[in-house]
Amino acid sequence: MTFARSASRLPIRLVAAALALAAVTAAHAVEPLVQHDVVLLEKGDVIEQRVDGGSDAMAAYLKTLGRAATETMRAHPAQIPSAGFIVVAVRPGGKTRTWFDFKPALAEATAAALVQAVESTPTMTVKSGEIVFALRVSVWSDKPPKAYAPAPQEWKDASKGMNPKPDVDTLVDMVWPR
Repeated sequence: MTFARSASRLPIRLVAAALALAAVTAAHAVEPLVQHDVVLLEKGDVIEQRVDGGSDAMAAYLKTLGRAATETMRAHPAQIPSAGFIVVAVRPGGKTRTWFDFKPALAEATAAALVQAVESTPTMTVKSGEIVFALRVSVWSDKPPKAYAPAPQEWKDASKGMNPKPDVDTLVDMVWPR
């Protein structure tokens, strides 16, 4: 009799254990995009001079851009887990340019969708020059990139053999002429 009683409780215990495991798994679900840092490639005083509204306006733009990038990644669940940088330059008139430095590289469709997300997100107002920064992120993973600063391949190619290496404004002008 005791055996029958234990056996009848066994399925309930298994169901309870399975539900508990499912809850833990759901709680640890990987986000489509985790933003670890923002890498400012311009000095603070340059941001204050070039951005209408200064660092507050830039912070608001970064939040909006982060949400857009996250939603873009949510729409691309086939992207293999990766980590790296979404590098963005913003010029007057809301002009933007995006570069990527991911390991492993983003799928072409994912990169194209992220470029579209950056280009369609209303920018901060840049009064002169350009503002360059990078979002240090992981996609479909919570592991941050090993590097702390971006080095997109196009930038490496443009500055190959140059000594000293150009500053960020010069480098961006080389790969994105005005």
